[in-house]
Amino acid sequence: MLGSMPDSPSTLLFPGQGTEAAGMSRGWDAHPAWVDTLAAAEARTGKPLRRAMAEGPLALLRSQRLAPYAVLAHSVGVYRTWRGAGMPLPVAAAGHSMGFYSALVAAEVVPLEATLDLITAVEDLSEATFGAGTMGMAFLIGVPELDLRRALGGQPDLVLSNRNGQAQFTVSGPVPALEALVRDLGPAALKAGLLPVQHPLHGPHMAALLPAITRRLAAVTPAKPAFPLISHFDGRLLEAGGPAWDEGLASVALPVDWLAVVARLKALGAPLAECGHGRQLAGLTRWAERDLVVASLQELPGS
Repeated sequence: MLGSMPDSPSTLLFPGQGTEAAGMSRGWDAHPAWVDTLAAAEARTGKPLRRAMAEGPLALLRSQRLAPYAVLAHSVGVYRTWRGAGMPLPVAAAGHSMGFYSALVAAEVVPLEATLDLITAVEDLSEATFGAGTMGMAFLIGVPELDLRRALGGQPDLVLSNRNGQAQFTVSGPVPALEALVRDLGPAALKAGLLPVQHPLHGPHMAALLPAITRRLAAVTPAKPAFPLISHFDGRLLEAGGPAWDEGLASVALPVDWLAVVARLKALGAPLAECGHGRQLAGLTRWAERDLVVASLQELPGS
């Protein structure tokens, strides 16, 4: 069975890496739109996405060379299933981090294969540029932004990469500096630690990769979005194919400002729904603005 159909067009929120979990595909493998999406993703990547999503092990599902593909394909499959069941076209869509790739595919700016190739390009070039275990990201929850920025003043190799809430942040850069930052601010934080990623995403360390990423994807021709996309960099609306795809290409080096996205969500005034596994964006959105309620499309249509 499927979840109840939204009464009116919603703004959709597509989650990023970190939302994957063994069993996340349960029930979806009975829906042709989801199955076809996952089959296309497996054909393009050569990865056992459906088996890993259904059975794990979690270490495989969360591996850097599988997790981004799984999150993207699942979110797109969920969207296509709901649309096939009669869900209205969204008012707009936002994506957190690589969730923006899911939004690009849902809005028909580029095909699924183009975003899978974009992930592959980022992974290939990051591995070639940064030594294994040298770069990454850390999260800090419950630390005032001013305190974090003061601490970063003494760590020139680190950069504030995500403003997920008033006191919820991620930082990217070299692992030793990240570990030092966590030791410094961790005792005053509600929670702090390193994220399971191998690259310094959403910061200037990734900027040197952008020309090569762009060359790898040069054959892609973006189309006009079927609905506007919301930049996770500054919350502006992207209503043309070229700027939307350019944002996708550059997103690995652009910081994420979810507070700016939330401001746009409030301005649009449409119901909100998270399109993917888990409730990550429901939590982040309510952290930023307590009166915003985010429904979930992870429940199968009609259940």
